[in-house]
Amino acid sequence: MIFILLIFFFMYVFPIFFLYLPVIRTTSIVATILLVVGVVLYLVQTFMIYKFVTRPQKLLTQHEDIRYSGQLVHAEILNEEVIQESNHEISKRLLVQFLNLAGNPVKSYVKVVDSKPHEHRFERGKTIDLKLNKNGFQPPFTLNDGEYETKTSPFASVWIIFNIVYMIGFFIVTYYVQNDGYGWRFLSPVTSWLWAPISGIILLRILLKLSSSFDIVMRYHPLISFNSEEEFGELLLYGKTVEGEILSYSQTGLHVNEQPQVLFSIQYVTDEGKKLTKRIKMSSV
Repeated sequence: MIFILLIFFFMYVFPIFFLYLPVIRTTSIVATILLVVGVVLYLVQTFMIYKFVTRPQKLLTQHEDIRYSGQLVHAEILNEEVIQESNHEISKRLLVQFLNLAGNPVKSYVKVVDSKPHEHRFERGKTIDLKLNKNGFQPPFTLNDGEYETKTSPFASVWIIFNIVYMIGFFIVTYYVQNDGYGWRFLSPVTSWLWAPISGIILLRILLKLSSSFDIVMRYHPLISFNSEEEFGELLLYGKTVEGEILSYSQTGLHVNEQPQVLFSIQYVTDEGKKLTKRIKMSSV
């Protein structure tokens, strides 16, 4: 919740502080072009907000589709961890192992809510049924039994409407403060009305990446990129384990969760006998 409030602050409050900075005048043609660019940027930001607020419902639909059309596999529970416990339910994170669509053993975490803990269904050594996604990578699999539940915030649609109203309102306020009889020639690349949606798009992209924790499927191996969810799904469903030779490694100078990030250069041999070298960043081994 605090992170969401920080995003709101930097998206909607912080740009207002720059209203009274010196204005850089542009030509009417440049200003008109920047006006169109600004509207497009705000529309992109609105679309990303829509993607974020509709993600839980989209995940529900995807899990239902995979349950209907996915490939059934049996997964062994290697480990269990209690996340939250109430009077009648226990939330657990399970480490499971199963054969993927390429026939290779892989591991992944999956979150479950055990409504019948007295039956000991989700203990180490037990098996659960999964359905693997044959038509995509996100999510890579779902549980074959039980119900997938999601929560939609009642303020989701309000955020979308507010963003559009903010775009119009902030432009009117900026026009009133900075036009000085020159129309919208106050628009320049440094105008806060113009760069505010750029910072918003960056923040929303981070938020969309972090929102992957909404799903019941969690990564076992860490991946660090903005496409890591797609990469994780593809590796989990079609990847295989091979031995690699570490050619070199060095710290990048960054820390993730107080762990130093290390850059590895690894060489391995493909099924065709071709040697490939990849560079991988990891924060824990």
